[in-house]
This record gives sequence, C-alpha cells and structure tokens, in this order.
Amino acid sequence: MSSNHKHHIGLPKKGTIIMIAILVILINLLFVSVGDYPEDNKIRVAVLLPFSGGMEEFGIEYARGVEIAVEELNGHVLPGGRTYVVDYFDTNGDTMLLLNTFLEIYNEGYPVVIGPMTSTETLAVAKYAEVLGVVLLSPGATSDELTAYGDYVFRTVSSDRYLGIGLGKIIGGNDEFENVMIIHTDDSYGVGLAELFIEELEKYHKEPKAVIEIPLETYTEDFDIDVTVKLMQKINPDAVFAITPNSASFVELMRKTDAAGLSPQWFVTDYSASSEVAHSGKFAEGIIAAVPSKKGSDVTYAKRYADKFGAPMKIQDSIYGYDAMMMVAESINSRGYSAEQIRDGLRDIRYVGLSGAIVFDESGDRYPVYDVMQVRNGEWVVLPWSEVMSFEAGHH
Repeated sequence: MSSNHKHHIGLPKKGTIIMIAILVILINLLFVSVGDYPEDNKIRVAVLLPFSGGMEEFGIEYARGVEIAVEELNGHVLPGGRTYVVDYFDTNGDTMLLLNTFLEIYNEGYPVVIGPMTSTETLAVAKYAEVLGVVLLSPGATSDELTAYGDYVFRTVSSDRYLGIGLGKIIGGNDEFENVMIIHTDDSYGVGLAELFIEELEKYHKEPKAVIEIPLETYTEDFDIDVTVKLMQKINPDAVFAITPNSASFVELMRKTDAAGLSPQWFVTDYSASSEVAHSGKFAEGIIAAVPSKKGSDVTYAKRYADKFGAPMKIQDSIYGYDAMMMVAESINSRGYSAEQIRDGLRDIRYVGLSGAIVFDESGDRYPVYDVMQVRNGEWVVLPWSEVMSFEAGHH
C-alpha cells in the first residue's frame, strides 16, 4: 500500500526552541554551582597530619582516605572543569613547629585544611583559624574544648564529652571494677577526658584510687613506668583507664605491668587502638577501646583501598580522611571556594559517608557515633552493643 503523505523533518517551532533553551539552562545549573573559584580551576586543599613521630601510622591512614576520595572525585567530570589538588603538610608531632606550618598554609592562600589530627594539635591552631578565617576540618580531634571554636573549626568525630561519659558508665556500672586507676597525658586532651570520666564515675559513687599524669613534652625524661607499675602493685587495680602519648608507650606500660604479675582490665581511646597494640603480645588480649565508629557503609571501600595501596587496611581510620575530603568537596561544589563559603556549606551539610551520617551542630561538633572494640586473638573486634551494655566485655 502506498501513501501520498510525506514526512518532513524541519526546524522546531519557536515555542519549542524556547523550551529547549530553558531545559539546557536548567541542566547546566545542576552541574555548575555559584561561588568563587580559582581561574585555573584547580581546587587546592591542604592536609595537615602527622607523617612522622609516634602518631605516624594514624596520619598516613587518614591521608590515604583523602587520596582515595580525590581520585574518586577527579575520576568524574566536575562542574566547570575543576579538579582537586591536595597538598600534604607534616605536623611532625611537634606543636611548637605546628603554628609555623599552619601560617605557611594560610600565607599560601588555602581556604580549608583537613587536619590537624590530635586534639592538642587542633587546639594549638584553632584560635588562629578563627581569627584568620581558615576552615579546619579535623578527622581525629575530640577535645571538648574545641566546642568553643564554632565558627571555622569542624571535626568528623564526636566530642570527648560523649567518650568520657560513655567509658564512665561502662566502668562505673560494673560491680567488678572497684579499684579504678587513671593514667593520662597532661595535655588538654588527656586532662579533659580524665575529668569527664571522673565526673561520670562519681555518679556511681566511685572515685579513682590513683590518678597519674604523664608529662607529654618531657615524656622520655620525666615519666618512669617502673614507678607507676610499683604504685599499681600497691593498688592492684581492677580497671585502668590509660591515655598515653602513643601506641609504643602504651605497649611498654602493658608489658611491664604484665611482668609484675598484674592483669587489670585496660580501657583506652582510639590513640591506642592500633595494630601495634593488638599485635604486641598475649598481655594485650582483652583490652577495650572506645573509638569513633568505623563501620564503613560502603562494602567496596576495603577493596578499593587494597587495590590502591597493595595491602589491606590494618586500621580503619582512613574512612575519616575520606569523609572529610568528600564533605569539603560537597561544600565547595554547593557554595564556592572561599573559606566563608566552605564554612557555610559545612554548617548546612547532611552527609552520609563511610563513617555513617554526619551532621554538625551549631558548634561544629558531630553528633556522637561510637564503637566499643576489644582485642581478641590479636585483632580488634567491634563488640555488639548488647554485650557492652550488659557489662560482659571481660577478658577473652
């Protein structure tokens, strides 16, 4: 059958052209955000972490998370043809040199810094970040004192207030722990956390039998572990809450305590929740650590990590570096590249990352998400909350 009707492919009508133009504009608006950006479209982010010293293992892990995030971000076509460039700065584990490094970062024009890692380091530069208008996003600082810096200082982990209270509840609520001892560094992190812990312990009508401060700046000269162990022999503590300068110092303390015939239940924070501690010997079995939650929400992340670095994750702290970088990118994408725009973007962010949902309160603090872990058979294992809350996390 034939037909005399011809099919013509011609120009669309005027109204259709207008609709197409509007559609193109709307699509472009989805991918091109407003804000201030550098002319070369290179978004530079400073990462300030310990890549040497006693906290090196943790600093490297956070940085690896940042690297994976940047690789993932730059693997896509970004708005305006932008690319992310990360420059790394070493804190050297030295708070005296840290300020000079931070001022160097400021003078070079970085509007945002991922870091520092520890509470002591972050507190050392927080006030300068506020005055100079540089965003700090720490992946590891937990000190309750940081809550006072609510304008430009943020962190992807929760405040020590929740950690100190939580450990106080676990130890205070367990009738097996009557002789409690505290060993802590004399910096703001150690002192603040110990005070919060004691405050909660008192609610259970308990008080520590001894509190020993470790002089952080003169640790090797002024802290005698043998003297501490002798005091422990007199007290015979059921539980010891230990906040030591680094993993190596904690391993040394445990080893000498074990050699003295003591076997207290050790409680530590994330600074001692390292593979070095878990693999240090039989005396490490049963140690309990309260740490920011490390239950990754992306099951493919571990494989991506292993593929990139040629080895599986020993600890999971890299997920906080990853989340920090992704939140910085999201804030820049939505608001712009100035410190004020990044700050405002973080204030409003609702982010679900590898470490769970992250929302900041008015002080730049993340709402609490913690895990309780224990060394079992030489590895850190996350305890189910039913076990934690029933105070059954004894030696295994």
